Amino acid sequence: MASGEAAPPPPPPPAAAPASAVGAVGVGIGVGGTSSSQPRKRLAAVCDQCKAKMQLVADLLLLSSEARPVLLPPSSPSSSSEGAAGGSGGGAESSFEQCRDSIIARTKGLSILTHDVQSQLNMGRFGEAGDRLLELGELVVALTESSAHAAYLAAVAAPGAQPAQPGLVDRYRVTRCRHEVEQGCATLRATPLADLTPQLLLEVSQGLSRNLRLLTDACALASERSRDRFAREQFKLGVKCMSASASALLACVREVKAAPSELARGRCALFCAPLAQAVGALVGFATEPQFLGRAAALGAEGKAVHTAILGGAMSVVSACVLLTQCLRDLALHPDAKGPDPRDRLRHSACAVAEGCALLSQALRERSSPRTLPPVNANSVN
Repeated sequence: MASGEAAPPPPPPPAAAPASAVGAVGVGIGVGGTSSSQPRKRLAAVCDQCKAKMQLVADLLLLSSEARPVLLPPSSPSSSSEGAAGGSGGGAESSFEQCRDSIIARTKGLSILTHDVQSQLNMGRFGEAGDRLLELGELVVALTESSAHAAYLAAVAAPGAQPAQPGLVDRYRVTRCRHEVEQGCATLRATPLADLTPQLLLEVSQGLSRNLRLLTDACALASERSRDRFAREQFKLGVKCMSASASALLACVREVKAAPSELARGRCALFCAPLAQAVGALVGFATEPQFLGRAAALGAEGKAVHTAILGGAMSVVSACVLLTQCLRDLALHPDAKGPDPRDRLRHSACAVAEGCALLSQALRERSSPRTLPPVNANSVN
């Protein structure tokens, strides 16, 4: 694309060509253009970000064999997105019926966003497509969290089940915080100076501060409750190390905002490394098995219900990951040979709709036609 963008200017009038290229419907899919290069790159970056987050959440909540409740602090992005979407969110106060109804309602919002992303891309509005995709990614994360919590509630209601016992640390919450910090550091390292706008720097700084505060609170509480002297002190030392690294990085971010220069940007990249390492070390220590409590003990019926609901949620996540891959390919390689890009988008959207239907059925029947035979499905109603 770079060599193509450097080609001789379009036919006269030269001033009108870029404007028409931006406004033309044909710029959407299959036609590259200099004016759309930056929005295309941003869309590809958003695809990578959403894909990584959805896969991480799926790995932690859906692909794990453990049955645990998903408890989210009120200040977490996912809990706020659930509230905005009309859901109750994961939490000890949520019943299975509340989770089920909010998840099913949320799948309708996911369908709307899927088609909105598709329409924006077809019209060549790459910036708007990226914005909608960010919303879609947050909604998928919230839906996954609620599905995992609903699966836990349904499973522990089955005969012979014993509920999970909480530990000093919630593995999911602190691992999510680590991922968000790593994403923020990656943004600072990879973004060119010209694109490090005050708004972007503010968003990254706020995201880092929010997740570091959540980590600090979680580890401080674990330190207070721990009976092991070494663990109490190590939690405190880990937090101090993380805080010092964060202060050094945020000072560099403020300098880039006040006096932008390649030197200042390089300092940001330099001090991202110790923060990421400090956070990784603290989370690695905090998620040692002795701090995590005990997962629920399930009988055969509880395991079947748990697997069925998680399988339905996984079908949604898998389809959305495929959608982001398709969008990324279309953004970066619009002229690639192969099937019609519009067909690929339609197939991806259909896969999302099918996944939502499977999840809704699994929640209603507490079994899944794909993951389990409907044996004894009615016995847990």
